[in-house]
Amino acid sequence: MTADELVKAVALWAENHVDIVSVALVGSHARGAARSDSDVDLVIQCASPARYLGDLTWISEFGVAKDVSVEDYGVVQSVRVFYEGGPEVEYGITSSKWATLPLDEGTLKVLRDGVKVLLDRDGSLNRAVELALARRGSS
Repeated sequence: MTADELVKAVALWAENHVDIVSVALVGSHARGAARSDSDVDLVIQCASPARYLGDLTWISEFGVAKDVSVEDYGVVQSVRVFYEGGPEVEYGITSSKWATLPLDEGTLKVLRDGVKVLLDRDGSLNRAVELALARRGSS
């Protein structure tokens, strides 16, 4: 699966999970600056992050995982997956707190570095992106 195919598959999968509030593609793929060895960075905001962190079987929806690690970044927990024959993916699993105003510096940095909103059920992610980009222009 290519990076683009994976992003589309994750967006479709998320649409079918009502507890997922939003999904954002961030980083180099969102900026259109990805290289062939760039990982795919996704932020998934959900009602219960513990559901997706406690049982990682959902990652098999997108391919066969040959290596998986979980990293703690405070409000975001990263599930890093290396897929056989596919891209490295970092799923940032978080609650709605990630895009709650006022935005923390970490969220601002991620959004300013490149973001493409794939799903936003309640509009909070789009509001956060607008605020992050407006603040960048005024700094």
